[in-house]
Amino acid sequence: MDNDKEPILNSGDFTIDFQEFSSTVAHETPTFPATESSTEYQFSTEQQLNQSNNLLLQETEVPLQESEDDSRPTSAVWSFEFYKQFFDIDDRKVLHRLLFSFVPTPSSSYLEKLKPLPDFYGPFWVCITLIFSIAISGNLADFFETLGDDKDWEYDFKKVTISATIIFSYVTVIPALLSGLLWWRKSNSALKLVEALSLYGYSLTIFIPISILLCVNYEWLRWLLVLATMATSGSVLALTLWSALSEEPRQITLIVTAVLVAIHVGFILLFKLYFFTTTTKSTSPSS
Repeated sequence: MDNDKEPILNSGDFTIDFQEFSSTVAHETPTFPATESSTEYQFSTEQQLNQSNNLLLQETEVPLQESEDDSRPTSAVWSFEFYKQFFDIDDRKVLHRLLFSFVPTPSSSYLEKLKPLPDFYGPFWVCITLIFSIAISGNLADFFETLGDDKDWEYDFKKVTISATIIFSYVTVIPALLSGLLWWRKSNSALKLVEALSLYGYSLTIFIPISILLCVNYEWLRWLLVLATMATSGSVLALTLWSALSEEPRQITLIVTAVLVAIHVGFILLFKLYFFTTTTKSTSPSS
């Protein structure tokens, strides 16, 4: 029998013949030559993907830039939205501005603390708190003054209205006059009306704890506290005004800064002499 063929099986009418094939079959992967159309298609596809990615990045970068810039939408002056934007502020920013309102920093202006947009929320509550703080502390100072005397002490309610009139007049009229002067001179100063109102409102922050300490019935201590108030808030105000008016001629800057600091000192003296000097009405006790 040959080695190449298997035995032949006969079964009736048919014959099955098994033939051995070679065990080694070449498995080759078909290769196709790269054509110019396939490479151009691949390049155009990658280019389209890059363009779509760039567009997607641009769309996502725009809101991020708007969120980092804390500028508020501008509205008409007579609309509610215009004033609402000055009260929409984070509490941490308000605390930061309160702390630096009586800490002089010659290397930087206080206006930098008010950027990107000044607020009225902090100054409003500073003024409201100071009004009641002065009125209550002034009456307490009068009460301590009458201790040990045979006199009846009466609460002076007029100090609330007088303190409110003086404080709100100071923080609105003086900034308005300053802004009007700069507008009349067509100045390029960075100090606008909004910045000036916020600056003067925050400058009264140190008055709140000082007014409480002035209840102590020692005149020498009161004057030391008044001088400390002049040195702290006056320095912050003077440095800020000097920096803000740097675009003006040096002589104009010096005169305006000196006048505004003098008004601030006069306000502090009025603060001391009226509210923390014995001016209460006293009557003798009835028998």
